[in-house]
Amino acid sequence: MSYRLDLGVPVPDALRAVLVARLEHAQAALRDADPDTAAEAIHDARKDIKKARALLRLARPDLPDAAYRSENDALRDIARSLSATREADVLAETLELVATRLVGRMPELELDALRVRVAELAAAARPQETAGGGTISKQTAGALEQAVARARVLELDHCDTDTLVAGSVRAYARGADALAVAQDDTTVEHLHDWRKRAKDLWYHQRLLRDAWPELLKAQAGAADRLTKLLGDDHDLAQLAEHLPDEPIVLEAIAELRTEIQADAWELGRRVYAEKPKAFGRRLARYLASG
Repeated sequence: MSYRLDLGVPVPDALRAVLVARLEHAQAALRDADPDTAAEAIHDARKDIKKARALLRLARPDLPDAAYRSENDALRDIARSLSATREADVLAETLELVATRLVGRMPELELDALRVRVAELAAAARPQETAGGGTISKQTAGALEQAVARARVLELDHCDTDTLVAGSVRAYARGADALAVAQDDTTVEHLHDWRKRAKDLWYHQRLLRDAWPELLKAQAGAADRLTKLLGDDHDLAQLAEHLPDEPIVLEAIAELRTEIQADAWELGRRVYAEKPKAFGRRLARYLASG
């Protein structure tokens, strides 16, 4: 099932259909994984869980607070149980991004030795159940199965079009605030928080894109590019933490981060150009005429 709401059916039905579909897709990915596909299955399942949590944030204005917090926390914990595997794989991928800057600055033999070192760091960080292509933990699979069952009966009956607008405006405002905080104090934590808020905007624009497909698809594309820039910046920062004794590598990482952040600031100011209330009024008009 596509990650978009069917705006031609009642909002509770549309929300539930996408929520259940994403969690079932994650469940199937983990259930069907074998030793050779476990890493890819975990990556796919994590993406589905992120989509499910973004949908909960969209519905949050009219979800009972206890229900929202319970489900969001449960999905967060499932995602965390899977995150170490993905973070380990990203280390090696990020080194290759830096490697283009190390040609001529580091002997090839030293670069090859660095690749081996990072591969060893990644292997050490990978959980035992997936190391070397193992199986997904039964505890994680069971928790996801329970989440699917709860999603089928989640209290979404009070959600309507106003809910979608309010949830999206809340996410947009949080993203604009996170941008301002990161600009004032450019720490790894603040940039990462901004990325999470931009991800919510991207997911919400995808969910609501049938209200005006051409425009919302373009806006979702811009938000997606922003999250990728901020994701690359975060991955570089994580790699730097693992290699504190490699000054040449750290210098190359710093150069890349400066360039990536410059692009992110420029794009971010465009993505969050509107005031939240203006953003909400525009989205409400799209949904009313869609």
